[in-house]
Amino acid sequence: MFRKNMLPIVVFCLFLLETSALPSRANEIGDAVQQQKDITNQTNQVRGQLNRLTYTEDKIKTQMAQLEKQIAAAQILLNQKQTAFAQAQKQVLAAQNELDLKQKELEDRQVALGKRAKGIYESGQISYLELLFQAADLGDFITRMEYFTKLVSNDRQLLMDIQTQKEQIVKKTNELQSIRDQARKLQELAASAKSDLDKANSQQRLALDQNKKDQQVAFDNIDRLEAEANAWNDKIRKLQAAQVGRPGGVSGSITTWPVQGYYEISSPFGWRVHPITHKRSLHTGTDIVAPTGTKITAAGAGVVIMAGWNTAYGNMTIIDHGKGISTLYGHQSALAVTEGQSVQANQVIGYVGSTGWSTGPHLHFEVREGGNPTDPLRYFPN
Repeated sequence: MFRKNMLPIVVFCLFLLETSALPSRANEIGDAVQQQKDITNQTNQVRGQLNRLTYTEDKIKTQMAQLEKQIAAAQILLNQKQTAFAQAQKQVLAAQNELDLKQKELEDRQVALGKRAKGIYESGQISYLELLFQAADLGDFITRMEYFTKLVSNDRQLLMDIQTQKEQIVKKTNELQSIRDQARKLQELAASAKSDLDKANSQQRLALDQNKKDQQVAFDNIDRLEAEANAWNDKIRKLQAAQVGRPGGVSGSITTWPVQGYYEISSPFGWRVHPITHKRSLHTGTDIVAPTGTKITAAGAGVVIMAGWNTAYGNMTIIDHGKGISTLYGHQSALAVTEGQSVQANQVIGYVGSTGWSTGPHLHFEVREGGNPTDPLRYFPN
């Protein structure tokens, strides 16, 4: 009799213990979700830094491309100035050689005239007069007189011509020297400009190398934070699994394609080289191409456990469908649901966009089983 009376009491006590544990599990899920959000916020900050570094890298590369064009142009200009200087130098040398020849010719002429004058002086006027008075008649005398006059005049004119040519050559040489000096200055300026451009290019290369190192640090931080986030994801999934079958728990499934009328896949689930980070990584979802603003619908009934901004996914929604299954919808142009909201299959939850790390409008659609990404097309064999 006592045992029969005690049985309902024991059952009632167990019921009270069980119901009192429900808030505890709910608090655990809430704490785990908050931890996951904190890590996501940290990851977003690092990804924001990575975005800035990527932008800086592109800017540096653009500046380097411009510098390389300027360096190429400066090299052409330098080659032209070097050629002009070489030509001017050659002309100066040629003019100098010509001047030396004229100088020698003048000196030789002066020596010859000096010898003639000396001979006339030494032989005296007698020889000169003898030549004149040996004339046969007056006409011969006048002819001889004119000859000697022309000889002296010719020598004088020749000396004047040589002197004039010498002065012209000196003037030409001075002009060529000025051209050569100017060519040398232009050559030095061109060389200096190219040197400055080379220095700037070298500094840009150093900046680019440092930028890549900073990016690697950001990549490493993202990997670490994502590993922590995945660990919390696993905990959330386990806590969610513990809720299956309990009052208020989720027990749905994936039943509908999330972008009705659009079935082109631009990037399937699997390993690939990421279009933004250029690192080989697992593409954890399927990219469905659709125009910006196209309606996105829930792939199945469930509860929205995350709806907000993520640096990589942009506007993102995660729906828990129960039984350890969740779906993620990334790069949305706008969200249509909030966290904690219950949704039905085929209900509009957002709109296609290209936010976050995206190269064009599409829906990044993920399915996770027990927190692990799986190929979404497994749920849509047709």
